Amino acid sequence: MIVIYAEQNSNRLQYIVNELFHYMHGIKVRLEFEADQFYALPDEQPKICYANEHIGKSLHIKPADLLFEKGIGEQPEIDVEQWEGHTFMLRTGKDHHDTLPYDIFAAAFYLISRYEEYLPHEKDKHGRYKATDSLAYRHHFLEEPVVDQWMQIALQRLYALFPNLEHSTRRFRHLKTIDVDNVFAYRHKGLLINGLHTLADLLKGKASLAKQRMKVVMRMQDDPYFNLDEMAETHAPYAADTLFFFHCGCYGKYDKKVWLPSRSYATIRKRLAQTFGVGLHPSYRSAHKASLFNIEKSLLEFHTGHPVAMCRSHYLLFTLPNDYRMLESNGITDDYTMGYSNNPGFRAGTSLPFHFYDLLEERTSRLVIHPFCVMDKTLHSNMGLNADEAKHYLLAMAAKVKAVDGEFVTLFHNENQTDAEGLGWEGWSTMYKELLEEIG
Repeated sequence: MIVIYAEQNSNRLQYIVNELFHYMHGIKVRLEFEADQFYALPDEQPKICYANEHIGKSLHIKPADLLFEKGIGEQPEIDVEQWEGHTFMLRTGKDHHDTLPYDIFAAAFYLISRYEEYLPHEKDKHGRYKATDSLAYRHHFLEEPVVDQWMQIALQRLYALFPNLEHSTRRFRHLKTIDVDNVFAYRHKGLLINGLHTLADLLKGKASLAKQRMKVVMRMQDDPYFNLDEMAETHAPYAADTLFFFHCGCYGKYDKKVWLPSRSYATIRKRLAQTFGVGLHPSYRSAHKASLFNIEKSLLEFHTGHPVAMCRSHYLLFTLPNDYRMLESNGITDDYTMGYSNNPGFRAGTSLPFHFYDLLEERTSRLVIHPFCVMDKTLHSNMGLNADEAKHYLLAMAAKVKAVDGEFVTLFHNENQTDAEGLGWEGWSTMYKELLEEIG
């Protein structure tokens, strides 16, 4: 156990020390607010002094103001600096050889609580917070799990001061998550839609694509998107670390492009739920509407025969704190939406799961947030990488997470795991299988 002395208490302080030590690393912590009691602790007792003055044998961190404020306030410009080979923020000074010169508790809270997303900002066309507005993007540390790096440095210093301190239970994990938006490229779309698309392909000189469409519609060829059995086979060796998120909404501009229901799709969802973790992929329409969300959740529970407690929003749509409150009140315990659509990296500064902290109510939620690091569409569409380039990028990101014993969460789509001509993802399914073998 680590005893942490602070001159004052707050919900924010209790939250962040429990998340960083107990929840993320399996190390128990106790807060102490009496200086005499803290000073009287034996030298071998692992201790952190979170106060302006250093007390006794302890790791010293001088506090900033953030953890003792309430509500949302415009923050002064936050200095971001390089120290010991890593990016740090919120410098509070160093006056002892056992002092960390940055308030890593307040800095971690700022990133993990997504404080900046409560501040005034301009949203993108889908109503999302933009990566380019974030402190991490502007100061070039979005692709670094900085909170995990800070904790690694702090724990190393604690182990040096207190060799008897229990070590972190955290180990590297690659969590594979699959979003199933579209299960059919051509089938179950009706004669009119397929006919119009076939005509459009012919007019554009894409005769081979039109031929492929007609063969699939006429049941002469498998639909290139209906590959869930293959996806299940690929992930079978990693079943404990694989999650599928199923879209259960209706047809729409930003939702699945299928008019007609499919019995085969319903059957395979139930089959996959016997082996893999399954969550809801709430539709674009239901992102901020509890009534529609619950209909889709009920549909997935009906088809799989299992209660649904995990989700990842379609188009990564969420706003704080309302949407997380909605998930919590409707039976969701774990959300996997925390990431950016157009930029890879660590939106909350960490690779590890954490409880949502509601800044407006100043409380720790039961909802656990699992941030993902990178999405296939980001690599392909936004970064313009081919399959081989994407693999090298993914391996480099995995190495950063492995270095801090973090959780490398990837987001791929079933529809992008096809080599079908004209769909633009040739080579990606092979690359993905190689990636799984190399990372595990």
